[in-house]
Amino acid sequence: MKKIISTFFFVFVISFLRVTSQTTLQNVIQYKIEKADKEGVRVDSIYLYSDRIVPDFYRSINYTPAWSDAKNRAELIQCLEESVYDGLNPEDYYLSKIKDMLARIESEDEPDPELVAGADLLMTDGILLFARHLITGKVDQSKIRPGWDIPPNSVPDNAVERMVEVLDNGSVKEAIDKLRPDINMYKFLSENLKHYYEIKKNGGFPVIPAGELLKAGMQGDRIKTVRQLLIITGDFPAGTEMNDSTLFDDELEKAVKHFQYRHNLTQDGVIGKRTLAEMNVPVEHRIEQLRINLERTRWVGYDLPDDFLVANIAGFNLRRIKNDSVVYYSKVIVGRHYHETPVFKGKIRYIVVNPTWTLTYSIATKETLPKLKKDPSYLERHNMVIMNSKGEILDPYSIDFSKYSQNYFPFIIRQNPGPNNSLGQVKFIFPNRYNVYIHDTPARSLFSRDVRAFSHGCLRVDKKWELMLSLLDSPEWNMDRINRILKTGKTTNIPLKKPVDILILYWTAGADRKDVFFNKDIYFRDSAVLKELNKPLIRYI
Repeated sequence: MKKIISTFFFVFVISFLRVTSQTTLQNVIQYKIEKADKEGVRVDSIYLYSDRIVPDFYRSINYTPAWSDAKNRAELIQCLEESVYDGLNPEDYYLSKIKDMLARIESEDEPDPELVAGADLLMTDGILLFARHLITGKVDQSKIRPGWDIPPNSVPDNAVERMVEVLDNGSVKEAIDKLRPDINMYKFLSENLKHYYEIKKNGGFPVIPAGELLKAGMQGDRIKTVRQLLIITGDFPAGTEMNDSTLFDDELEKAVKHFQYRHNLTQDGVIGKRTLAEMNVPVEHRIEQLRINLERTRWVGYDLPDDFLVANIAGFNLRRIKNDSVVYYSKVIVGRHYHETPVFKGKIRYIVVNPTWTLTYSIATKETLPKLKKDPSYLERHNMVIMNSKGEILDPYSIDFSKYSQNYFPFIIRQNPGPNNSLGQVKFIFPNRYNVYIHDTPARSLFSRDVRAFSHGCLRVDKKWELMLSLLDSPEWNMDRINRILKTGKTTNIPLKKPVDILILYWTAGADRKDVFFNKDIYFRDSAVLKELNKPLIRYI
């Protein structure tokens, strides 16, 4: 495809500037820029997106055409065409309009300077806008959903100088490629998006009819359809050929388990209601998920440290990434839909063994106070104490709890360290305005659930001691030393020698070198992002 594009546009090198004179063309470009109205620079019925960088750029090159070099134009067209694999819309960058104008220029013996100048301006604005979207994303998440506390990526101040340098060096595609997020997942998401577009082009996924639960040893036409689907999705080993087998054999069971692994389901190899529902999600929806999460990756995928923790709320997992390799993985429990875990960046600074738990005002008044009104012994049974604002411990039997409500409760409730403490035996602190942290939990059975949204917003971690030892990363620390601290029953703070960055994010699709993963949209955030992602940007008169 690249060769065809380059060949097709090579012939424009002469005709693009086949106008009355270079001076005439410069005058037209200057007129369009300097006579811009309050809405900005206009080309035909379209207003350019950039009202500052484009004028500054053309002033810096004395209003000469920027795209007279055929190689630069061919690479620009290729970049805009391939923006679809970034999950973006090439028409936001005037692709069809630019192609039409270039074709008209080629067809005319003496192209109209107005047409040539317009095409040049659209190409400049289009590639600059595409570059901006690669850096910052097209959608401003903070404006469409609360609970997003990650600052946007900054656009380089020297955009004009860099644009001149790129055009002079003839490296448009190389420059664009360098703007993509420097996180491997972005590359793998993009590759899978391209693959899923091919699947769509070839007819999409077969639909598996409703019916009884399917498992190994069974036989039937529905099983043949399952086999066909899992070959298309790549859950069978590479190179597996289509066949009409209707037997649920061992190889199919392995493929089903792999599909379940990729979709955050219990890997039992049985096709029940939840697995069947995920198998019958149309390829169009999977494409949307990939596009949405490419956008989310653009929001956070720049200037990442070599060593960081990343929690995926929708995936219910926590990873530590060192030099692009996963060195720690654990299941986590996240906030319920009405207690959503927020999205933000932080730094883990210290660890607390044998933590106490001070109930938030909301939890104390909404959940604990009604229980105290019925039975003040609730506190003692749950290893809790009640204190006044000075921190003095009070006798719960001396308090008439019926006098208090959610609007007025001048007490503090704290749960002391112990095996049944709601924070478990350890917590990991990264100071933030949400009072969210990672902690252990005595409710271990919840980690076996597929959907793990049960907390008040904090992250409950399954592999707690592995995380602690990973963060301390020192031969001085081992389980014997941790157990000695636990036996004291005393709250012990352990600072990290070097704070570790943590990103708490929300991804409903992800990818690595081997697989593409899909998660349920537990907080119903995808639709708002998709709506903004699909909004056309071209401003017409």
